[in-house]
Amino acid sequence: MNLGGFLIAQSDNPELLEWLAKAVERGGGFVSAVARAGLVADDENYPLIRPLLCVLRAKYPAYEPTEEVKEEIRRRNQKSA
Repeated sequence: MNLGGFLIAQSDNPELLEWLAKAVERGGGFVSAVARAGLVADDENYPLIRPLLCVLRAKYPAYEPTEEVKEEIRRRNQKSA
């Protein structure tokens, strides 16, 4: 199940969602597989995998969104608030 047609990761943290998308595309086998699991996790299982995703995000900053993307995410969040 997803909330409102959005991925759980998208409603949780858009910057993490960007990291997940890049990690799926560019990460090694393990990182890519875990990122893919984070993207498809439902609302019951996402909380189980989120701590691991945050650890991997810190460990692999190469997949971090650019500052331009982060700024756009911030602008969107301000408009919706």
